[in-house]
Amino acid sequence: MPPNSDPRGHSLLANRLAQIPTVLAEMLAKPPAPLKPATFASTHFIITGTGSSEAHARYLATLLNLHTGRTASYLPLSGFTATHRKAFAGRTLVVFSQGVSPNAQIALNQRREFAHTILFTATTPAVAATAGKPDRAALLRGLTEAGGELVVFPLAEEYTTLIRFVGPMAGYLACLQFTAQLAGCRFRGPPPEAVLPLLDTAPPADLQRAMLDAPENFARGFNLVCAAPISEFAQNLACKFMEGVFWPCPPISDFLQFAHGPFQQMSAHPHPVVILQGDSPIEAELVQRSVRMLAGAGLPAYVVQVNAPPLYSIFGFESAFNRLVFALMQRLGIDQVNWPGKGRDDLLYGFCPDA
Repeated sequence: MPPNSDPRGHSLLANRLAQIPTVLAEMLAKPPAPLKPATFASTHFIITGTGSSEAHARYLATLLNLHTGRTASYLPLSGFTATHRKAFAGRTLVVFSQGVSPNAQIALNQRREFAHTILFTATTPAVAATAGKPDRAALLRGLTEAGGELVVFPLAEEYTTLIRFVGPMAGYLACLQFTAQLAGCRFRGPPPEAVLPLLDTAPPADLQRAMLDAPENFARGFNLVCAAPISEFAQNLACKFMEGVFWPCPPISDFLQFAHGPFQQMSAHPHPVVILQGDSPIEAELVQRSVRMLAGAGLPAYVVQVNAPPLYSIFGFESAFNRLVFALMQRLGIDQVNWPGKGRDDLLYGFCPDA
């Protein structure tokens, strides 16, 4: 494609969206690489990641805590400083970073304080070297040579646009495949029939129509409401609107948390609510109660339903929101190549103190 034929990156993003089913099908068709003994022996994890990787980190923590006998905690990247070193001893560090960003290296630079290190990434030493990033190639080689684990998932070098579509989906699947290998995991490796059909999930017509016809109603702010455990790792669903169309990131509330402040604030300053519904009967009741409560206050509500258990439903919600945000990008003429603030974020994005 000629360099100026896709100035806003829309064709590139359309191609990436179309790649997702094939990428995930290929991951499901072959068994994941066997894990190292130190990974199998790990029982206590500290997990980190930022951007779309925060959702992966929180998803893995949920899988480990709810479906294995292991324990895991999420810690933001700024928490990986020398002042916390005593808390790291004996634990396994898990870092999520699709491109091994400078910020992710803050945690990786503390890896010697941990008993073991695992990096989930789309970048390998060869990929980094080919991309002209010898420092990242050296970091990755050093990690594996020291006994660390590299869990590789697609898509390498998913750059040019601000938002990413392939890596977030593949990262969730990598989490499932990783956890299923651990002794005592209470679910098996994800079968294709549990994941691939969810990639066809479309946003509900009323929500898409409302966003496309009156985007200003959502651009001023809206809320996401869902049940646990989805509420623990839905960050990327919210961030899609921030990164995709530059709207404020919608706050995420558990159904019952929603009645303890967010609903009252929205009653004073009305704006829409988007509700996520999975396949459990209790969620159906909570959705019904929420819709009635919102209607009573004159607040618009839209329900995105994915008939799958929490283990897998995130793939359906991701698919629906990908389609929704991409349709908004096209309608609003969003420039995803020269996004606002591009090149002016390095004071924080490039921050990585010496090890």
